[in-house]
Amino acid sequence: MATQTTEMDSVVSLGGDEIETVVENSSVALVEFYTEWCGTCKRMEPVLEALAEDTDATILTIDIESNLETAIEFGAQSAPTFVLFVDGQPVKQLRGGQNEQTLRDLIAQYRD
Repeated sequence: MATQTTEMDSVVSLGGDEIETVVENSSVALVEFYTEWCGTCKRMEPVLEALAEDTDATILTIDIESNLETAIEFGAQSAPTFVLFVDGQPVKQLRGGQNEQTLRDLIAQYRD
């Protein structure tokens, strides 16, 4: 997958080695650490798609099992874990399923 530095309107699945490049090129990026077998993660998919379509944040997903070192680096000990990056730095972490409004409010809090 070619890494894009323009605004994305869909959820992008990354490998662990790509995360730093993408979050550094995004003013606000929300990363979901997930696993394929996680039911809650599957239920989050339409929420993440909606956020990608109508917020300015870059929405990313990283498979914990394929990128264990990256997951550990960012404290993703359970699935799903959401990490919000602002100007390339992690600023907030949420564990477990979240509702769409909670994630929208979190993104809006850092969109100035």
